[in-house]
Amino acid sequence: TGLTSRYPIADIRKVNESMTHGFIMARIEQFNFVVLHLNPHKYRKRRAEIAQVLKNIELQKDKKNWLIMGDFNSVSPLDKERLAQGDYLGRAKAAAAKRPALENLVDGNAIDFDVQQRMLSAGFTDAGHAWDKKETARTGKSIIASNSRIDYIYLSSDLAKKLNGCRFIYDDFTATHSDHRPILLDLKK
Repeated sequence: TGLTSRYPIADIRKVNESMTHGFIMARIEQFNFVVLHLNPHKYRKRRAEIAQVLKNIELQKDKKNWLIMGDFNSVSPLDKERLAQGDYLGRAKAAAAKRPALENLVDGNAIDFDVQQRMLSAGFTDAGHAWDKKETARTGKSIIASNSRIDYIYLSSDLAKKLNGCRFIYDDFTATHSDHRPILLDLKK
């Protein structure tokens, strides 16, 4: 988990306690960042980790200009239709059958949307989904090519109003080197 910037990074706080991989909180100019990597194998642990992230955000004085991003290792209720079309549940059950230590499905039978729902319920906007909705309405084509995603950028409501673009990088390199698709975000000034 890392954060780089051509602008000075201030108020850096790395949290590892009670986290599998941890998260970073920092400020760059007027923006508040959280960069995270949640547990990849246990849905209960991810739930506890996102609760800790949200509690830390809640404790901050500044309630504006928040960007929460990274590997959430979970799926969104906003993608239910896409997940059903790609048989996400069947693939997750097959993965659990091969590796019984995996606990990514609720009681081994249901997709866990809790982590993403907590972000949405806390008032954050899924930038990728919001931009996909605009682009799909405009062009008839989704910007989210895969049937599941685990990396997200969430925006506080004030920044969601400044969303000017968002895209996922689908190319030969990202197709062969990772199960993640980088996300680029553009905000209006």
